[in-house]
Amino acid sequence: MAADHEQVEEIMARSCNSNVHFHDIPDAILSSIFSLITDTRSRNAMSLVCLKWHLIERSTRTFLSLRGNIRDLFLLPTCFRAVTNLDLSLVSPWGSPILDSSPNTALLAQALHWTFPSVVTLTVYARNPSILKFLAPQWPHLRQVKLVRWHQRSSTTLGFDFLALFEHCHSLASLDLSHFYNWTEDLPPALEAYPSVAASLSHLNILNYTSAQGFKSHELLAITSACPNLREFLATCIFDHRYFGSVGDETLLSLATNCPRLSLLHLVDSSSMSAARGNPDNDGYTDGGC
Repeated sequence: MAADHEQVEEIMARSCNSNVHFHDIPDAILSSIFSLITDTRSRNAMSLVCLKWHLIERSTRTFLSLRGNIRDLFLLPTCFRAVTNLDLSLVSPWGSPILDSSPNTALLAQALHWTFPSVVTLTVYARNPSILKFLAPQWPHLRQVKLVRWHQRSSTTLGFDFLALFEHCHSLASLDLSHFYNWTEDLPPALEAYPSVAASLSHLNILNYTSAQGFKSHELLAITSACPNLREFLATCIFDHRYFGSVGDETLLSLATNCPRLSLLHLVDSSSMSAARGNPDNDGYTDGGC
C-alpha cells in the first residue's frame, strides 16, 4: 500500500511539473462543459477561440434563432445538428410567410428537417395555415410550440389554423398563443376534434396580447374540458358582469373541476391588455390577473 501511495504521489508531482493545456481535456468532457453554457453571446465568443472550440460549440448548441430570408437553401447552417429549440419567427421580415419566399415550399420544409433533425421546441411565424401544413410533418415529436402572428387572420374555417399541428404532433405538451392573433372561438373546436392531443397538453398560454377580445366563460370551459391534464393555464377573459360570457365564481369552480391537476391559473381581464403589448421579459405573465 505504501508503494502504491508513493507511486500516485510521483505521478501527481510529474503532472504538476508538466505543461498541461486546456486542450488536453478529452473532447467528451469539453462537450459536457460547453453544453452547460446557455448564454448566446458567450457561446458566440467561445466559437471564435479556435477551430476546435468552434466545432464543439456548434455540435453542442441546443437553441438557435434564425433571422433573414432562407429562400436560398444553401444559406441554411448545417452545423447545428443538436439544436432542440428552434426559433423561426424572425426568418421572414415584414410579416411575409416563411415558406412563401421559396419557389418550392415542400423542399424548403424538408431542408429544415434535414438541417435540424432534433427539434422538439418550435417558435414560428404562422401567417397562414399552410405554414404548419408543411412544417408540422417534419417534426412529429414536437413537445412545445409557440405560434406568432401580428396580422389579422384570414376568413377561414374555425380552428383551421391549428388542425395541421394537431394532426401531426400527437406528443404536444405546451402550446403558446400569447403572440398569435386569432379569434377566441378558433381554439375550442380544434381541441375537441383532436382529443388525444388536447389530453396531452399540460401548458396552455392564450394570454393574447394581439387582441383586446377576451375568452368568454363558455369558451374557457370548453377548452379546459378538452384539456383535463393542464397544469398551467394562462388566458385573457372578461370579468365585467355587464358583458355576456363574463367569468365569475361558478366559472372558476368549473375550471378547477375540469383540470384537477392545475397548479397555475392566470386569468387577465381583456380590458387591461388593450393598452400595451406584453413584456417579453415577464415569462408570459402580466399585471391585473387573478
